Amino acid sequence: MIFTLTLPLTAAPAAAAVPGPIQVQPIDVVILVDESGSLSESAVTAERAAAALLAVGEFSSRSRVEVVGFGSKNNDSQQALDVVCPLGPLAGREDREAVVDCVGDLRRRTPAEGNDTDHVAAVGRAVSTLRGSGESDRQKIVFLLTDGVLDVRRSPNYGDSPEARQNAARQYLQAHLREAAEAGIQIWPLGFGRADLGQLREFAVGKPCNNLTGSRPQAQLIQREDQVFAAMVRVYSTARCAGSQVADPQVVDGSGSAEYRLDIPEIATDASITVAKYNPRFRVTYTDPSGKVVPKTGKHDGSVFQVYGEDSPVEGLRIELPRPGRWTVKVEAPQGERPEKVVAAVTWQGAVRSTITLDEQNPEPGGQVVVRSRLQTRQEVVVSSEAREGLTFSVDMTGDGVPDAVHTRLRDDGTGPDRKAGDGEYAGVVAVPPTATGALRFVGVVDAVGVQGDKVPYETQIGRPGNRVRTVVDIPQQTVAPGDAVRGTLVVTNDTGAPISATLVPDGLRDGDRVQVRSPSVRIPVGQTQRDVELVLQSGTALGQIPGELVLRDAADPKREYGRGFIKVTVAYPPSPWPWILGALAALAIIALLVLFTRTRAARVRGDVQELTLLLYRGDREAAQWRAPVGRNRKLEFVIRDPHDHPHFDRPSRGDRVYEVSRGGADGGLFLRTPEGDRRGVRPGVPEPVGDGLAVAVLDGRLTAPTGPYGGGRAPGPHGGGHPTGPYSSSSSGDPLL
Repeated sequence: MIFTLTLPLTAAPAAAAVPGPIQVQPIDVVILVDESGSLSESAVTAERAAAALLAVGEFSSRSRVEVVGFGSKNNDSQQALDVVCPLGPLAGREDREAVVDCVGDLRRRTPAEGNDTDHVAAVGRAVSTLRGSGESDRQKIVFLLTDGVLDVRRSPNYGDSPEARQNAARQYLQAHLREAAEAGIQIWPLGFGRADLGQLREFAVGKPCNNLTGSRPQAQLIQREDQVFAAMVRVYSTARCAGSQVADPQVVDGSGSAEYRLDIPEIATDASITVAKYNPRFRVTYTDPSGKVVPKTGKHDGSVFQVYGEDSPVEGLRIELPRPGRWTVKVEAPQGERPEKVVAAVTWQGAVRSTITLDEQNPEPGGQVVVRSRLQTRQEVVVSSEAREGLTFSVDMTGDGVPDAVHTRLRDDGTGPDRKAGDGEYAGVVAVPPTATGALRFVGVVDAVGVQGDKVPYETQIGRPGNRVRTVVDIPQQTVAPGDAVRGTLVVTNDTGAPISATLVPDGLRDGDRVQVRSPSVRIPVGQTQRDVELVLQSGTALGQIPGELVLRDAADPKREYGRGFIKVTVAYPPSPWPWILGALAALAIIALLVLFTRTRAARVRGDVQELTLLLYRGDREAAQWRAPVGRNRKLEFVIRDPHDHPHFDRPSRGDRVYEVSRGGADGGLFLRTPEGDRRGVRPGVPEPVGDGLAVAVLDGRLTAPTGPYGGGRAPGPHGGGHPTGPYSSSSSGDPLL
């Protein structure tokens, strides 16, 4: 799923508020849960799990949630609504655990409690709650979980007859939905059971979190109750401008376990892994992409962890700055517990900030201005090229005298105003309408998967002819070591009619970025001026990408800004030659080991006896056969049992008279060692006397093409002829002892 992110771009003058740390935007949510009599107990369980999802999985500690069960009011002793969790914060663990607990109060109503379906009262309550929340800077979302259709035929509040009540309720419902749409409140209906998809679609209204069609509220109809939790994960992530992945459900038996694989991308700054285990006794462990089991509370490897609902049917692990890659979730059941179908999912979001520079701080009506933008994450580093895959950048300009927003695409392809393809700086030309009269406001738009921006607006004013300064500050992309210098250019066009004294200063740096401008004072005469710029990265400056900008400010009035440009510099020490030297030595060692291994393996192959077959003769008749066992063996040991009556081969036991066949020499020749220690060479297929009128011949599969079930040709008899098979010939299994 792809999302469109609308975020104001930061390039405010020095007088503007300095933006704080990048945070995930909070939301206000009301979850409406059907309690009508048509529900089954399993459906109620599924609804509780879906409602608990937000308590354990929501990213922002400033978000708030309300959970309302609804049925109907059929007489004065009943209430249509059951506010099990009033609108409250998710600030800490206690707050979230309280929501998990109160969700457990959702139930299936009895006729005495009013068990019909009053969608009107439920939606009206949600809209009223969100409109009166007093928070205008956050998304307002309603999730409606229902298994039925509107049914207030027995509710006297809506009229005197069943038909009149239904008609009145529909009119009230349409009024509530119009109110929600006007207030920008999203309503996401999630139906199951006998819910009517056509009616559900009427509920889907409101302003989405981005501009893509797929993120607009829409109805979902689930075929089975056990799919409600997974559907809620996907709906929640879409409404939240987040990304998500739901693993296939697995049944976990008593004393058994199941593992799930979930992926978190590089751009994610926040993630929540949620597990609907239904049995609070089931235990969950989480392993990061490096193979380490992470703690459920505290810090580890640069991430911050906090678990919620560990001893409840739904558990969630909140992760700040998660390690990107494939995570493993393991669910284990204590012995004796009944089987449960367990679902694991991950939701994630990239909290980013898009900083901006203008080549002209105060563009003229009817003129053009070049907008440049760069994306950075909460770690205050520029987003890598891999993480920018699939992202597109635009800018919307509004302001006094601007009738409609001016939308312009920003590109990083080296064309038009973009100076270099793929350097993370996006640029585009914005046309200012000739009707523009005063304030201008620039708002960035990023189409992305699971990305949401920090809202820091950039506002400026229209310029007037004869009082304009156009500035281009360019610090090209480069990598330097601490203590080195970087160079760029400054181009200024001064149309004010008088020279300007200005100063170049770095802005927006990280703690530990020790960047100094060499010769920061700039004298700008009338007309166009170009000069070199040099930045010194002092010893001890922080390693990594520098997220800041170089700003040209008036020397007498630092609040007045003439322009700024990104410092596209990565600080890193030059690579040491030792890795190359060690790499070369390692390569030589590997080659030597390969040669040794090859020779050793060749020697083992030459000495391997698994292709040998033994034939036992009495006189000129074959008494037995035995093929060597499969496997790399250096020798084939055997004994001859019952040599007088029924001679046959067997494996040696302790105290036996053991014969041994082996290979030797460069050509892998055959040798027979007797129990007395006499070692003599034998020719393949030629019987060698061993006493008691018996002889042993060795067939070598390397020399004889397979013709029989034993993989070798027949040996000649003791007198040179072919030998008949006798009562002791072996079976086709090869090894008669297997």
